[in-house]
Formats: sequence, structure tokens, C-alpha cells
Amino acid sequence: MLPTIKRLFGYLKNHKKTFIAGTALLVSAACLELSTPLLAKRSLDDVMTPAFQTGQLNFSLLMMLLAAYLGINLIASLFRYISILNLRKMANRIVKEMRDDLFWHMHQLPISYFDQIPAGKIVARITNDTEVLRSNFYVNVLSNMLSNLISIIGVFIAITLLNPYLGGLLLLLIPILFLWQKFYTKYANRYNLDIREYTSQISGQLNEFVQGMPVIQAFQKEKQLLDEFKATVTKWQNAGKKYVFLDSAVAWGFANVLRNGTILAVIVTLSALFLDGKMALSAGLLYVFIDYINRLFDPIDGMIQIFANIQQSLAAGQRIFEFADEPIEDQSGSELTITDGAVAFDHVSFGYLPDQEVLHQITFAAAPGETIALVGPTGSGKSSILNLLFRFYDPQVGQITIDGQVIKDFNRQSLRQHMAIVLQDPYLFTGTIASNIAMNQAKISDEEVVAALKKVGADYLLKRYPEGIHHPVVEKGNEFSSGERQLISFARALVFDPKILILDEATSHVDTETEAIIQKAMAVLQEGRTTFMIAHRLSTIKEAQQILVLDKGQIKERGTHESLLKQGGIYQQMYQMQAEQL
Repeated sequence: MLPTIKRLFGYLKNHKKTFIAGTALLVSAACLELSTPLLAKRSLDDVMTPAFQTGQLNFSLLMMLLAAYLGINLIASLFRYISILNLRKMANRIVKEMRDDLFWHMHQLPISYFDQIPAGKIVARITNDTEVLRSNFYVNVLSNMLSNLISIIGVFIAITLLNPYLGGLLLLLIPILFLWQKFYTKYANRYNLDIREYTSQISGQLNEFVQGMPVIQAFQKEKQLLDEFKATVTKWQNAGKKYVFLDSAVAWGFANVLRNGTILAVIVTLSALFLDGKMALSAGLLYVFIDYINRLFDPIDGMIQIFANIQQSLAAGQRIFEFADEPIEDQSGSELTITDGAVAFDHVSFGYLPDQEVLHQITFAAAPGETIALVGPTGSGKSSILNLLFRFYDPQVGQITIDGQVIKDFNRQSLRQHMAIVLQDPYLFTGTIASNIAMNQAKISDEEVVAALKKVGADYLLKRYPEGIHHPVVEKGNEFSSGERQLISFARALVFDPKILILDEATSHVDTETEAIIQKAMAVLQEGRTTFMIAHRLSTIKEAQQILVLDKGQIKERGTHESLLKQGGIYQQMYQMQAEQL
């Protein structure tokens, strides 16, 4: 708990002046408000009571007291408005910084993290949890806690000055409030953690369902997924019920009982002191005590609500900092320079989980400019080889070299800046055609973008849209066909001029006519580059210098298209099967 609170306060370091000024205004407002019951007392005792007794109203004194009362309240309200306005602006700035930090941290995490955590949970931490901190912690807790504490302390001091005996009796409230807060915090923290976790699960499910809507509707899975969603929402609701019951019974129900009980005790005590002749009691004095008791419990009620906000904030902060503390991808090592693009795997073995190898003793060499095709059934290890080449993962055994340099000894970013990838389902970002090709790199000019589109045969897109390369692209580029998205991704790879190119089943989602266009674009893209291709359509890899046939994480066959057909092995069977299906 304390480390989380310390880190939450750490974000205040860049906003000290705003926080101090806002807090000072709140404290000033609280102190001013504590003086108004004394003005009301004087009005009752020095104006109204004498007027009742003598029939003479001191109008000037009454007007002066009323003016002072209204003036003080107006000034206090103005202080509170300015303070809360600035503190809320500060809260927005802090949460912006926090989201920026989390977003940058997310991009430095290894791919293995995203393989294990649903996207919705990550989104929930960066959006929902930070919003909880903004509204609960940096607005409510920080802006109100000091104000409430000052009010509570001020009321105790004021009552003690008016009657030390009564002030001493009110100190008995402190252990009661302490036990109250301890009990409340114990259970509220537990329920809030559950609520935040279920909220994260709901976000994860929604993200998955939205992304998979075509499949859900095609396979009529709406009812099943509705039941799954309802089950998660029911868990969230049950956790919320427990928290609502605790908050209603302990925070508000007990607060009202304690408030009314204290007022009754004060009235009885004052009456007893008055009847014993130990204290003079006036209407104004009785009003002051009742007013101060109410003013005591208003901030106490506020503090209880703040405890609830703190628990919600701690639950959100704990989840945020767990994400922020995830180890980032190691970027140590010297800069890797690739001149030729010769790639070699030397007895490489790898597993995503301990003692569960998915690649076994993989050995091959790709000369500069060669095209290496990887074929084999699903789960044979094709994608794992590419993951190792990009250093999304490192092998447990063996080594990978590029131009004779062991890539594990070099910085990952310097490796990847010499590589480009085209996926089987290319992803286009919201923006423009140009921003999707240049990836917002200032060094890539519009002319280079246009030239790349022409080289891959996609310049017809420039004639289709009046804005040309600046035509807006909606999320995932759904307005484009699969082939057009593929061509745009080819142009993206081309402008970055990589030494090593990865083509991950680049023709798997296109028809036969479009495949011919894609094949021409691929030929342009492969010129002078070491290329690795994953392909299920064996007709697309006939020109590859090497074809590696994988099965169960091992290279079973290798050679050219013609030599593998002559071997009469796995590759020949796969090719024959595809030929029969045409």
C-alpha cells in the first residue's frame, strides 16, 4: 500500500506550485468557514436576545454581522472554486503524463508479454484505471483530505476553547473513528480489487468480441458469448453489491448514528452543566455547539468517502504500477551494422515454455540476396524461426548470425531497423495512405511514397482518390481489399529499404487474379534483399533458392523446388495435393 501511495504522490513533483497553491486556498477556505458560527452566535446573543428582552433591535450591528457572514462565505466559496479548478487541471495533466508513460512503456515490452495478456486488460489499465486515479485520487483525495483534516482539527480546537470539558469528551471519537476506518479499509480494499479485476475482464471480452464479430455472427455464437459476458458481469455485480453494502452500512449508516448520538450527548452534557451552575448557556452558544458538531461530521463523512476513494485508487494504482513494472525488452548491446544480409542459424533450439521445445537443432544458411521459403503444416515452427530472427525471442540453444555477427550480442532496435515484414493480414492504422507507408517517418518524403506505390503496382490508388496518398484510412483499412492492403504494406516495406525481408504468407488471403499482381510486387520487393517467405501456396515459392520443409520443429527436407519434387518426400506430397485441388 505505502509503495503505491508513494508512487502516486511522485507524480506531483512536476506540479508542486499548483498543488501547494490549491491546498493553501482550500485550507484558507476551511478556516474562514469555521469563523461563521461565531458570527451567528454573536447575532443571537448580542442582537436577537437583547431585542427580544428590550424590544430594541441593534440594526447596524445586525447588518454588520450579516455582511461579515455573507462576505466570509463568498470569499471561502471563491477560494474553493479557484482551488478545485486548478487542482482538477493538475489532475488532468498528471493523468496525461501517466498515460504517456504507460503508452511508451507498452511499446518497450517484449512480444512475449502480449502473447500472454489479453489486449483488453492492457487497454483497461491505460484508460479505465488511470481515469479512476484522476477522478478519485488526484481530484477528491488530494483536494479534499487536507480541507477535511483542517476542518476537523479546527472544530476540535474551537469546541475546546469554548468548553475544555466538552472538547475532552469529543476526543473519545478518535479511537471510534480509527477502528471504524480500519474495519472499512480492510474489506473495501478487497472488494475494490475484485471490482477493478472484473472491469478489466469485461474490457478484455468486449475487445475480443468486437474484433471477432464477423466470426461470431458467421458461426452463430452470439448466445454463447452473451452467456460468457453475463457471467463476468455477474461477478462484477456481486463484488459491487458487497462494496455497496459495506459503503452504505459502515460509511453512511454508522456515520448518521454517530452524528446523531454525538449531538444528543452534547445537548445532555450542556444541559447538565447548565443545571449544575457550572456553565452559562445561551441560545447563541447552544447554536454554536450544534453547528460545530455538524461541521465536525461533514468532514468526517467526507473522510470516510475519501477512504473509499483511496481504496479504489490504490486498487487502480496497484494494477497500473504492476503493468509499469513489467520488464521492458533489453536494448543493451552495441549497434549492429548489416551490409550484405547473410543469415545463418547454427543448431538453434527454442521453446516458448521451459522444457517444451518447438524448434530442434535448426541449421541453415542464407546467402545475401537469397530467398528462403519455409513450408510445413501448422505448428511446424515456421513463425518461430521468424520470431527468433526479429529477436522477439532468443533461442535457448545455438546462435543466429547476420553477416557473421551473433545477433544476441547486439541492440535489438539496430537489428530491426535493417528488417521489414509483410504479414498475411497486413494491418493499416488510422491515418492516411502516406502515413501507413512512411509510418510518420519525417525522413521519408511524399515522392518516395509515390515511387514505392508505383514500383509495387499500386499507383492506381492515387487516381482513385482525389487526395492521392493523403486519402484518409479508417481503422484497419477496411475500405481496401485484401490485395490492396497487401500492396500498401509492400510499399511500406520498400520505402524502408531493408536488407532482410520477411513475407509471412503474403498471398494467402487473395484470389488467383490478385495473386499475380502480388507476385509481381513481391519480385520487385525481393530484389537485392535476403528474403524469408512463409507460404502455404507452394506455387508462389518455385523461384526460391532454398526451400526448408519443417515438421514438428525440425527441418525434414531442404532444396530447390525442382530438387524437392525429385526427392518424392513431404514436399512432393504437399505439392501434388495442392495441384489436385486446383
